[in-house]
Parts: sequence; structure tokens; C-alpha cells
Amino acid sequence: RIIKRGDDILTILETISLEDQIKKLAKDEGAVLVGICSVDSIKDKEFSDPNYLLPGSKSVISIAINYSDEVVRKYLTKEAREPLNIEETVTVKNLKRIGEKIKIFLEEKGYKSVNCDLNFDYRKNNAKTKAAIDGIKMLIDLINKEKDDSYHMTKNDEKTLERLKRMIFSGIRRSDLGFMPELSHKCVAVAAGLGRIGWSGNLITEKYGARVTLNSVITTAQLKPDKLLEKNPCTKCKICEKSCQAGLFSRDESQIITIAGIEETIAKRYSHAYCVAICPGMKGQNRFKGWSTWSPFGPVSLPLDETIDDFSRNLIVEAFQKGGKEADNMFKFIRLNNIGLHNKPNEDLLLTCSFCQLVCSGANMQETKHNYKLLTNSGCVNDLYK
Repeated sequence: RIIKRGDDILTILETISLEDQIKKLAKDEGAVLVGICSVDSIKDKEFSDPNYLLPGSKSVISIAINYSDEVVRKYLTKEAREPLNIEETVTVKNLKRIGEKIKIFLEEKGYKSVNCDLNFDYRKNNAKTKAAIDGIKMLIDLINKEKDDSYHMTKNDEKTLERLKRMIFSGIRRSDLGFMPELSHKCVAVAAGLGRIGWSGNLITEKYGARVTLNSVITTAQLKPDKLLEKNPCTKCKICEKSCQAGLFSRDESQIITIAGIEETIAKRYSHAYCVAICPGMKGQNRFKGWSTWSPFGPVSLPLDETIDDFSRNLIVEAFQKGGKEADNMFKFIRLNNIGLHNKPNEDLLLTCSFCQLVCSGANMQETKHNYKLLTNSGCVNDLYK
């Protein structure tokens, strides 16, 4: 604060730091949490190195928006799915919009900046995989025609169908089920002091638990980093594990990860194929038979060994071969992986799971237990599309 005295006039000039200007801008635009970290604190891992998107970057701004408790509870009880789907879509687009405001603000001050994509921003997505989307849509249309007794397949249709089956199905069976983001927003959020990593591997915040969505803005500006959150809000209650139909992570075995110099003890994670089999809605049950995800496509018993990867790939192929609703659902999932969540139309890939995230209220154990009770009493979905 600088104070100047004039003729009977007291003029107070406030100097606001660049960091505070960024945070005020983000919160004025709707972010509930904002923090800053240095690039050096997270660049040790390939998936969290901001230089991948902006070489020579110095700092990263982490922003978060929370989900409505009321909307989440309606989703957990299976009272309504659409409100959370809409809120997720709006939240993601708002985070992208806020990120763009910060980017423009910094660029006007002479700093290079990148407003990151968020979720489904996988590095393997490229022009070749995006071009395959049109082929998959054509394949589904032809499979549906083949199953339609009222439609007569031409010889050209039949040849095209067989060619697409060979190309696309063989490609799926060779696909890599490991998904590396362009930038891990969770790593940025931990380093920026927004939260810590919980047993499930989700970011846990003090006020909102795991029910937040994140975005990041990378910049060449040398900003003062925020302090790390000292106490982890995760209580290791492991209700997240009991809420995972897929069996993606362990209840008892743990592993250590390090982010920005902090060692986090999280559940041992198994192949991502478990999540691929359940979260996109291919199947609604695996471990627990009293309740399901929002998927209408019935139960499955996933293998407990290394064959899970091939098993999940085959589930994708089977969904396409069946045509109709299952093929359409899987097509939306694959297309979403290539257009990004921030470009997602409202009708694309309605949420079916995310329970490990949505039940968690962090240190508020009473609320977490209540959410879990709502989920386990929610019953099973039979045919969501009726």
C-alpha cells in the first residue's frame, strides 16, 4: 500500500500482485478454488510436465468448480441422471471459459499461455484416430442395416461392412488401454495447494471432497507458487473402494506416489481396463449385485488376472457387433475421447458411474457415509432407454 498526502486530500493507491489479480479474475468468473504452482515442482513426470504443451513455461494456474450436493444425491439415488450430466457439461465448459479469460489476461501482459483441455485430452488422440471416427459410424450404420430384416444389403454394402469389421475390430483388439493426459490436472492441483490425493486416486479438497472438476492454465509468467495443503482431507475410510463396481483399485494394498515432493499413499491400482469395462456403460455390475451403475446393459464378471485387457477390448467389439443402443453408446464414448469433454454435446455419453468420486465428502465422514448409503440402496437399472 502506498499513501500520498496532497492538499487536504488523502490518496490511497493499492498495488495488487499479478497472482491476486489472476485469482480474483478466476473467482469472479465462477471458480471456487484457485491456486498456483511452479513448473519445476511437477515436471519430473511425463504426464505432468507442462513443457509438453508450452515449452519454456514457468507456472501453472489450477482452477476448480464443485458439483451441487443436491444434484449429486439425485444421481446416487438414481432419482435422476440428466441433471448431473448437464451440470458436468456446463461445469467443464465454464472451466474452459475461465481458463480462456486467464490466458487472454496473461497474454495481454506479454506472457505466453495455454488454456488446457480438460478430461479426455489424451496424447494418443491424433488426426489418424479422429479420422477413424467416421469409419466407426459407418460400421455401426451398416451393422444396423444388416440386422434390419426390412433392409436389403447391396453387394457394395456387404463388402464395405466386412472391410470395416476387419480394420476397426483388429484395431480395437490392438489398442492401448493406458490413457496419458496432455497434462495431469490432479498433479497441478496438488502442487497448487487445492487438495491432496485420496485412497481412490482422486483429488480430495477440504471443502468439497472429491466432487470437483479441474482445469489448468500454463504460462511463461514467473508467478509465486501457493503453499501445499499440509493435511490430507482423505480419512482412508475406503468407502470409495466399496463404491467401485469395476474393482479398479484395492481395498487393502497400497502404493506410494510423489507429487511436488509430497508422498501420497493411495490404493494399489489395477489395469485401467476395469474402468473401461464399467465406466463407459458397457456393463452395469461387476462386484456388487444389490445395486448397479446407471448402465442398462447388465452384469459381467471381469477376470482377476492379466486377461482383463483383452476381455475389455472384446466387450467393445461385442458392443459394436450387437448394433443398436449398445453400439451407439460405445460410439459416443470413443467419439468423446477424440473431441474432448469441453466439446461434448449434452446427449453424448450420459454419465453411468464416477461413484468413487461422487460419494466422497473428504473429512466429512458423516456425509460420505450418507452418500454411500444412498448409492447402495439405489437398486439396479434394467433398461434406461425405455
